Parts: sequence; structure tokens; C-alpha cells
Amino acid sequence: MMKRFSVIGAGNLGCRLIDCLMEKDYSLVYIYKKTKNPLLQQFIENNINLVIEKSDFIIIATQESHIREVAEFTAINSNPGGKFFFHTSNSLTSDELQALKNRGGTTASFSPLQTFPTLENENFPPAPPCNLFKDIYFLTEGDPEAVTLTKKIASDLDSHILEVEKHDKPYIHIAAVAASNFLISILKLAENQLKKTGKENIDIELLLPLVRQTLENVRHRGVQASLTGPFKRKETGIIKKHLELLSGKDAELYRTLTDFLRM
Repeated sequence: MMKRFSVIGAGNLGCRLIDCLMEKDYSLVYIYKKTKNPLLQQFIENNINLVIEKSDFIIIATQESHIREVAEFTAINSNPGGKFFFHTSNSLTSDELQALKNRGGTTASFSPLQTFPTLENENFPPAPPCNLFKDIYFLTEGDPEAVTLTKKIASDLDSHILEVEKHDKPYIHIAAVAASNFLISILKLAENQLKKTGKENIDIELLLPLVRQTLENVRHRGVQASLTGPFKRKETGIIKKHLELLSGKDAELYRTLTDFLRM
């Protein structure tokens, strides 16, 4: 059934993945060494050989810079033959797991195009873990048998799977950073302007319906066709007036984003 799994790197993503897989009747065997979720402490195991031996598949959800190191350590200190190994990095390929493959492991990347808020932020509304995976896309590439297993896992998570070429992953990752991190940059610019009103009842909540509708427009009409506002209407006087009011980094970002719309 391939439902016994362990996790190396139980941080924000790892813990959410654990919760959702367990909800979908997968059996968590071990978490290697540590976890951010105190409710999962009973699954901690420090013997990497035991972690690998008892699991059908192992998810490496560490920071990207540690994936290759973890794979090499695991390959040296356990018997990975016959086991499946996945890492969750959107920017790196299954090549990071080559050391495990060299010793008989079956490997693939299995990375979610999703953002995972920190588990330590008590002000963030707790979301049911599976809601974070429902209808999202996982990127996968690697050994055919491992890719087949990622498809089954993604289906069980109510997610989609997208098989990609290794050379495509960095471009998709740039797109993901732009859609998530750079959106935060833009909202930070917006928030800075709202603060200038000095009104306590005027905050970023004011703009969220606008953001939601813009995303709906993109969904139904595409990116370019969803552009509205002074740039679309060629009202250069308004843009000039905005730039006169802005200064420093805010002005620099506004100007850069406006220039980008001309491309």
C-alpha cells in the first residue's frame, strides 16, 4: 500500500504535510531528530537507519541548502535500497538525491506550489492542514516509479500533479516567488500609503476585496487582459502625481512596476 512514511525536516511545510497525510490514512512512522509541532514529539527518532528501515517512503522537507547533505548522510548511514525518497524544493531537481539513488533508492522531487505560514505565528488564523493542499499543484520529476507514487500521494491530498523537465523547475520557481513573495512586496507598498492617512480604521483589509477580484479576473481573463487603472487608461498625469507624492524605496518600486507594465 506504500502508506508508511517518515519525514526529515518537520518545519512549516513538513508538519502540514504530516498532518494532512495522516488525515488521509497514511501512517507516520518517524520524524528524524526534531519537529516544530510539539504534538508530534512522540514520533521523533534519532537513528536514521531505523527511520529508513521502517518506512515505505521518506520526505526530505529541509531547507534547500541542506537537501544534498541530508541525502548523502542518509545514504552513508542507512540502507536506502528499495525505499522511495522525495524532496520538497521547487527550485531543485531530483539530482539532489543522487547519493540515495546510487545506493538503490528510488527518487523524485515532489514540491508543492503553495505558501506555508509559520507555525509559530499565533496571530495567523489556523487553517485545516488539508485546505493548504486542496487543488494546488505539486511539481514532480525523477525516477518513473517514484513519479508514479507522487501522483498517488497528490491524488490522495486532493492536489494536482505536474510532471516537469528538470530545466523548467528554476523558471517555475521564479514565477512562484513573483506570485507570492513579490505580492507581499506590493502589499507592503500599499500598506505604507494607507498608514500615511493616519486613520486607525484604514488598513490593508480595505484592499483585500480588490486583491481578490483582481485574482478572479486573472483566473477568468488572463494576466494581461486583467489590467485596469490609470496605466491602462493612459492617464499619465495621475501616475506622475503619484510619483511626486512618493519617495525613497516606495517611489523606486512604483516606478519599476509601472515600467514593467510597458513590457
